[in-house]
Amino acid sequence: MREVSYVLLKVSSLTKYYNGKLGVEDINLYVSEGEIVGFVGPNGAGKTTTIRTMMGFLKPDAGIIEILGQRADRKSFKDILESVGYVPGEVNYYANERVEKIIEFYKGFYNDFDEHYCEELCRKFDLPLKKRFEELSSGNKKKVAIIQALAHKPKLVIMDEPTNGLDPFVQKVLYKTLKELRENSVGILLSSHILSEVQKLCDRVIFIKEGHIIEPRSFERDLKKIEIILNDNSKGNLKKVINELSEVVELKEENGKVVLFMKWNVEKFKRLIETIEFEDITIEDLSLEDVFDELYKPADVSTTKANEVM
Repeated sequence: MREVSYVLLKVSSLTKYYNGKLGVEDINLYVSEGEIVGFVGPNGAGKTTTIRTMMGFLKPDAGIIEILGQRADRKSFKDILESVGYVPGEVNYYANERVEKIIEFYKGFYNDFDEHYCEELCRKFDLPLKKRFEELSSGNKKKVAIIQALAHKPKLVIMDEPTNGLDPFVQKVLYKTLKELRENSVGILLSSHILSEVQKLCDRVIFIKEGHIIEPRSFERDLKKIEIILNDNSKGNLKKVINELSEVVELKEENGKVVLFMKWNVEKFKRLIETIEFEDITIEDLSLEDVFDELYKPADVSTTKANEVM
């Protein structure tokens, strides 16, 4: 596990309302140097509102935003953002301008803009510099935003759905680039709806639901997903042993299988399989998709008890 130290982004009790309606409330999160933090939630959960408020595009109704140890407000944002790279969810630049002119324009905003690194990024991402922005595909428009966000070698990078529109090859280029940034102590907040992407890249994941940060009770590195096809005469035994195992945090029946989520303990698992007769059993690490399904399932779908499955 990579050690992290200096906190680059700290958000405390952030609240934002729109015309009296809640956008996000009491948001607390942080990003440290040398880590990629996933920011996950369904559409409308508050990801973009949180990010746009952190970036100074929206004024918070309450809360504190600290970037690189400095409190961010209207007066300080310009200086602070010199060290921040930002990729918005929707990319809009001057439609009639050529891509090379757009990059040249944004170069003037950063004292530390690195022309050689910018050229390297343009080659890596195969950016069509001579085309007008309005002629670009959605993926190429996103490339412009990515390069503009990274060319000044920021210490903190905030990305809102950065792979939208990118083909699989370019996605891999981006993943490699982000990993290189992490190795160079850059902190990255990555908002994405692609769960496999988040699980592959991120050191931590923050979940947001209906404008609030939520703690996933089952997102633990040592949690296993166990699928069992039982013999009929073993159901009673399974019910008995599971009710005695505090390591089992959730149980459900799915496509003729019993599925349970268990905090991994070899001795307790041996006890489980020695107690029952089964036709097949599979064990796998808990995926982010499993966690997402648990956290965002409809309110009327509750965790199944052992006696309800059996």
